[in-house]
Amino acid sequence: MPRINPLLDQLAEYPMVELERRKQAVAARGLPLYDFSVGDPVEPTPDFIQEALREAIQPRCGYPSIAGSDGLRAAIAAYVARRFGVELDPATQILPTAGAKEAVFHTPALVVDPSADDRVVIFPDPGYPAYQRGVLFAGGEPVAVPLSGDHVFRPWLLPPDLLRRTRMIWLNTPHNPSGAVTPLADLRRTLDLAREHDIVLVSDEAYADIYQGEPPPSLLQAGVEGVLVLHSLSKRSAMTGYRSGFLAGDPALIGRLRKLRANPGLAAPDFVNAAAQAAWSDDAHVAERRALFQAKRELLVDFFEGAGLEVHGSRATIYLWVRVPGGEDDEAWARRLLERGVVVSPGRMFGVAGGGQGYVRLALVPSLEEIRSAIEVMRPLVG
Repeated sequence: MPRINPLLDQLAEYPMVELERRKQAVAARGLPLYDFSVGDPVEPTPDFIQEALREAIQPRCGYPSIAGSDGLRAAIAAYVARRFGVELDPATQILPTAGAKEAVFHTPALVVDPSADDRVVIFPDPGYPAYQRGVLFAGGEPVAVPLSGDHVFRPWLLPPDLLRRTRMIWLNTPHNPSGAVTPLADLRRTLDLAREHDIVLVSDEAYADIYQGEPPPSLLQAGVEGVLVLHSLSKRSAMTGYRSGFLAGDPALIGRLRKLRANPGLAAPDFVNAAAQAAWSDDAHVAERRALFQAKRELLVDFFEGAGLEVHGSRATIYLWVRVPGGEDDEAWARRLLERGVVVSPGRMFGVAGGGQGYVRLALVPSLEEIRSAIEVMRPLVG
């Protein structure tokens, strides 16, 4: 019998796999499907991005560079300067990635020593499942910090003995699943704490451009030394299937990441990078997407709040974080919606240490017309 990594059996099914199974069950029953589960919006990738990809396809497609092209890194640096007012050196402070998820999964290997006592990586709970899983496969000790109330992560409240054993802290702002935004003052305070304890601070900012009201800040605005930020084109530019993002920050850390990522060959194809360069160079299409998500958000928020349900956070991202009615179990309520063809994510799917229970997450994926129809389907269960 082959011997395999026991983690594969110890970990629960990845949440998105389970959600796909639920969608198939709805389809098998012949019900109309209203899919609020996985954050993969139905709107197409803008034409100019598709055209940039097509034009970049060559008769011979060679191996891509881990570092990406000079043009892509320059476009990313220009985006960061426009969006956050931070100047980065494209040669030493930016590293393209094949999307955000693989970067979340692989980055803990930068700091984790599996044989050391100080191998803790801290992350918010509820949160992106890859935070925990990347740490486990790197041989680290994952520590999930439960969030409640405003769902803002405040690492300075953690015990000093835990911080002494910590090598990396994941921030996530805007936060998935709640949509909460961490204020710049809190980012600065967290960076001071990380530097005091010699901890690498990484901020997952994949939803930084999907917001309402004031634009969310970046950790880069607090400082660069000891800092990495992660950004993605998946939601910003409707490029989920392209798998394109970037890490940026401390040049010493970027240099080490470049060496690390060369080992498994983590690089997006050149034609994807050409499309990414076009996407990072343009802000107009992002403003259009922001307005569309805002219209979707308003429909659902008006419905849920009108029915007396609490919608938490939701200042940003493409998600709504809704407390289930009457203190009902989030899994049970999600199952009741599923019986009517509405697929949502139980909050516990995003939890490790009990986080997320009592909530459901709705991704603003369906069209406006589909959302209106789904509201009528959900109405008997909330009113």
